[in-house]
Amino acid sequence: MCQSANEDPRDELITLLAATVRVIGSLVPCNTEVVLHDLRQPEYSIAEIVNADVTGRKKGDSVLAGIRTDKAFINAMEKSEERVSLLLDYVTYTRDGKPLRSSTAIYRDHHQQPFAALCVNVDNAGIDEAVRILTSMAGTILPSSPCVPPAPVADTNPVSIEDLMHEIIRTTHILDGQQNRTDTKRANLLAVKNMQEKGIFLIKGGVEKAAAALGVTRYTIYNYLDSLKNEADQ
Repeated sequence: MCQSANEDPRDELITLLAATVRVIGSLVPCNTEVVLHDLRQPEYSIAEIVNADVTGRKKGDSVLAGIRTDKAFINAMEKSEERVSLLLDYVTYTRDGKPLRSSTAIYRDHHQQPFAALCVNVDNAGIDEAVRILTSMAGTILPSSPCVPPAPVADTNPVSIEDLMHEIIRTTHILDGQQNRTDTKRANLLAVKNMQEKGIFLIKGGVEKAAAALGVTRYTIYNYLDSLKNEADQ
C-alpha cells in the first residue's frame, strides 16, 4: 500500500511501539512501569503507559513530569548516527525522591532527531523491604541495597517548561551565591546542566527558551552544553 504524502511514518512507529508497551505490560509485575514518550509532543508526551502507579503519571502527561535526573535525556541530546540508542540499568528518581532502576531506548528519525523513548522503570522498594524484614528475622542486618543509591531530598519542581527553567535559574543562582560576572557564568553553566538533566533541551525550542530565560544567545547555550560534554568526557 502506498503511503500518503501527508502521512508521517513516525506516527505508525509510535502506534507499533504503543502496542509493544501493552504487550510487555501484560506480563511484567506491578512494580515495573513501561512508558512510551512521543518526544515530538513534550508537553503531553506520554503516548502509552502501564503500571502508572510506580511514578503516578498517566497517559497525556508531560515528559517533564514524574522522573528527575534521567540520563536518557542527556543521551538523547547527543548527535548520533544510531537510529536507536540504548541506556540500560541506570538510576532515576520520582518527583517525591523515590529511586527507580531504569532502562531506555531512544528512537531517532532520519534527521537524527529523537522522536520517541521507550522506558522501563522498576521500583524495588517493596522487594528490598521484604528482604530486609526476612533477614532481620534471621538475626542478621542487611546493608542498604548496592543497586540503588539513597534518594535525594524531594523537590517540588513545576511542570510548566517556562516556570521550570526560571525555577532552575533562581535556585541555582541563589545556591551558587553569584557576585560578579565570573560567578554569573558559572551559575548559568550549572543552570544549563540542570536543564539538560531534566530534559529541557529535548523540547522543540528548548535552547531558545533557555537562552531567553538566561539573557544570553542560543550560541552561548550550545557552548555551555559543549563544556558540559567535555567535562563528562574527562
